[in-house]
Amino acid sequence: MVGPLKTRGDENASENINQGQLKKLTVPSNEATTKRPALGDLQNRGLNRAVAAKDVAQKELKESKLPKVLRNAKARVDTHWKKQPVGASNVNGAVLAKPTEGGVAALLRANSVRTHTAPSGVLLTRQVSASTLIRGDKAAAEATSKLTVKPKSETGSSDQVNAPEPTFRREDSNLSKKSLTKLRAAMSKPVMGLAGVKKEPSVAIKKDVIGLVRSESTVRGAILKPSTTIQPSMSLSSKRFAGIEDIDAHDKDNLVLVSEYVNEIYDYLYKLEIEQPIHNDHLAGQKEVSHKMRAVLIDWINEVHLQFHLAAETFQLAVAIIDRYLQVVKDTKRSNLQLVGVTALFIATKYEELFPPAINDFVFITDDTYSAREIRMMELQIFKAIDCNLSRPLPISFLRRYSKAAGAEDEHHAMSKYFVELTLVDYDMASYKPSEIAAASLFLALHLLNGNYRASTGFDDEHWTPTLAHYSRYTATHLRPITRQIAKLARDAPQAKLKAIYNKYQGQKFQKIALRIELSGPLMDSIVGQSLKK
Repeated sequence: MVGPLKTRGDENASENINQGQLKKLTVPSNEATTKRPALGDLQNRGLNRAVAAKDVAQKELKESKLPKVLRNAKARVDTHWKKQPVGASNVNGAVLAKPTEGGVAALLRANSVRTHTAPSGVLLTRQVSASTLIRGDKAAAEATSKLTVKPKSETGSSDQVNAPEPTFRREDSNLSKKSLTKLRAAMSKPVMGLAGVKKEPSVAIKKDVIGLVRSESTVRGAILKPSTTIQPSMSLSSKRFAGIEDIDAHDKDNLVLVSEYVNEIYDYLYKLEIEQPIHNDHLAGQKEVSHKMRAVLIDWINEVHLQFHLAAETFQLAVAIIDRYLQVVKDTKRSNLQLVGVTALFIATKYEELFPPAINDFVFITDDTYSAREIRMMELQIFKAIDCNLSRPLPISFLRRYSKAAGAEDEHHAMSKYFVELTLVDYDMASYKPSEIAAASLFLALHLLNGNYRASTGFDDEHWTPTLAHYSRYTATHLRPITRQIAKLARDAPQAKLKAIYNKYQGQKFQKIALRIELSGPLMDSIVGQSLKK
């Protein structure tokens, strides 16, 4: 059972409670406050006193021993390659501490752990043959390593002979003593060009000795002859394709560009565009949908694409989905054509965009012609028709590669993108492969911007360099008929009925490419005229 509730008293209405209740609410009793806390306080105080006494005793002991033991000891400093005065170093390069007043040497931790202090009057030196180091024979180096004992009287002469040798102090472990001995022996005499050392071919030098010499040159600043340096091997692409520029040579440090796999990636893209073609006249079996209706649909999708600020890949993927669906489903009704288009754009945004618009936004742009449920149902039908495969390459993927191979500027790339989007609306251009569309668009942009647009010279194959022909896998002769059709679309764009792309590329964001005078100059007319003659 739940006991009676205790009401808290109001200081302005104290007549409602008695003094006992008020005392319980205001001041706690001594019994409640001192029953268990008093015992705990006593225990804590006893522990605190014991700990304090122990700390004081330890502190006094340390203070009494410190002046006697470490009075003359220097603080430990991590100086890996700090020079010391000549004659003041032991075998491992650590400075010997001066004796204290009591006659006992005050040893640092580095000396007490690692060094063996020699008796007074004895100097230990380690000698290693330079020829043994060059040959890289570690066993011979250990066999010829000797410890010689010299009297103290000879210390001065020995120091004078070895005066140029720098002495170093390093915090090293016992495992690295051998390598440090080799480094000191190598520094005592020149590595290469020694008169008494037999020169051997650089091919016979082992890799471990080369690594040792290279590490020594990095640390000590030693200069090696060109015969000992390892030249970087020539890249596979430069060996295989002499005379063609390697456009990925400077991208090895950029992981995003995956220069090691980029050629294999594009091999796969070329394979995919062959496996997933858009056939010529792919709307031939449609009863209610015509190529003009397709052009109107794609022109409207481009306007929606611009309104939503979507990526170029999104628009091109949406067009590819529409064509692949209409190529398979021959009984598409006219009333469902816009539903196919908006659903294709909805799928493309989820595939390409980082933050795709919500499905309600696509319902809104159709003026509530279709509901969200109808868009989802059409999405299932499209995925079934294209076998859930969205891997068909896009022209923009190839165009970026070709622009890099051509060393193109921003205006070249922007004009090529303008040509690519114009071809997506045209029904006759739908059967060309994406790589062909990208290559022909760049070929036309190079003519107009790099050539003399005021001269009616027609095509100039010199714009399509061997590097472009190699990376695009198309020759200028193969691209000429495609380029002529694109030139006609670009010249007639201002007078066309569907102007969504033309109006889009008049903006500052796209460098006003659609307004460039090169698009209506004599060079453009000569290219289109050649097409009309044929």
